[in-house]
Amino acid sequence: MDEILSRSVDRRTFLRAAAIGGAGLLASCRRAPTAAPASPGAERPPIEQEPGVLTVFEWAGYEIPQLYKPYLQEGFPEPKFTFLTSDDQALAKVRGGFAPDVVHPCIDYTRDWVDLGVVQPWDTSLISNFPKLDPNMVAEGQVDGQQYHIPVDWGFSAPLYRADKVEPREDSWTIMYDERYAGKISWWDDPINLIINAMIKGFEDPWNMTDEQLEDVKADLIEKKKVVRNFWQSQTDMENDFAAGNIWIVYAWPGTVAAMQKKGLPVVYMEPKETRLSWICGFVLMADTENYFHAHEFVDAWLADRSAIWLLNNYYYGHSNTSIDLGKVDPDVVEAFSLDDPSVLQRTTFNRWIPDRAKYTRVWAEVKAA
Repeated sequence: MDEILSRSVDRRTFLRAAAIGGAGLLASCRRAPTAAPASPGAERPPIEQEPGVLTVFEWAGYEIPQLYKPYLQEGFPEPKFTFLTSDDQALAKVRGGFAPDVVHPCIDYTRDWVDLGVVQPWDTSLISNFPKLDPNMVAEGQVDGQQYHIPVDWGFSAPLYRADKVEPREDSWTIMYDERYAGKISWWDDPINLIINAMIKGFEDPWNMTDEQLEDVKADLIEKKKVVRNFWQSQTDMENDFAAGNIWIVYAWPGTVAAMQKKGLPVVYMEPKETRLSWICGFVLMADTENYFHAHEFVDAWLADRSAIWLLNNYYYGHSNTSIDLGKVDPDVVEAFSLDDPSVLQRTTFNRWIPDRAKYTRVWAEVKAA
């Protein structure tokens, strides 16, 4: 795996490494949305009577028009984007009064959005590409039998390091604490660091730790954070830091692998013995949106084959659309990532819902403040 990720390959060969697929054609003709009940007895105005300009709470880099090109080609206006830096930050901003139309959180946060009372289920009959989606990912986006989350992108989280600067003692998440590289390590500013530390310790359920386990993790991270140059929030800033040589080891997603490969840096995306983390992200629909039908059209465009291919070819992320033809992918990459077996994510450590997320958020804040 590391050999494939660290060797020099052309963009088209490597970028498809995050795909899930089968065979298929481009999306069929789009249906024009009509007024439909949001709930029994409640009628919505047709799309022509909606304000039209979507406010999308989105990850930086996902505002690229190629990811929703079919939406613009239908004549809908360019959305207005506000950027989030983490799922916790997104929840806090909305809790504080921010009111977008759609948000792009990860699927393990779906119940948090539902419990906050700010989202509504999608009407999947309005999403023409919905039948193409991986059924397991679709099921993960349901709460109480309703589709609150539409899965779109998926991928891994793992340590990324400069092969010409770093020699790991072993393939392990402990590289994030390696004192030999103090000042050259960056952690993501997120409670995920508690999960990683618990994985290293072998705790049975890192997403539902006891108070004693959380205190153990907190103390360990406080002691180990002395090696950290910074806690990154902006992926763009982190990648600039990595490219400039300010950091050599970082918590990263495949998009950063793509960016550093394109800069010609010799990087290795580790497969730690504790396993990589894996995630699925997508869209939730705000309950108070006045752009109900525009939101469905926007998400449908994200699910189109052409959008999925652009995502794969530029960010190394997988896509929930299962119509990608794996025959066009380097067979070595297919084998390395088990792309002919969609259950690959189940063999990683999949990010799960945290029952007491507020406690984890508080403990992480205490680690940073110490």
